[in-house]
Amino acid sequence: MNTDWISVTLAARAETLGLSAYAVAAKCEPPLDPGTVSRYLTGRCRLNSEYVGRICDALGLVVRPGKRVK
Repeated sequence: MNTDWISVTLAARAETLGLSAYAVAAKCEPPLDPGTVSRYLTGRCRLNSEYVGRICDALGLVVRPGKRVK
């Protein structure tokens, strides 16, 4: 079960847009490895913030600070 809320959110956004992991990887600048994106979106690996930011850009999302939850 994937418990990383960022990858869950990105996977849901990709699904909403009808994009496969391959399509998301191709939309990244520069393109990412589709296998890596697939593993991340399914919770099988973690990525550094640079890669996550590139996926967010490709999906039209922005990560911004919010209120801390206690």
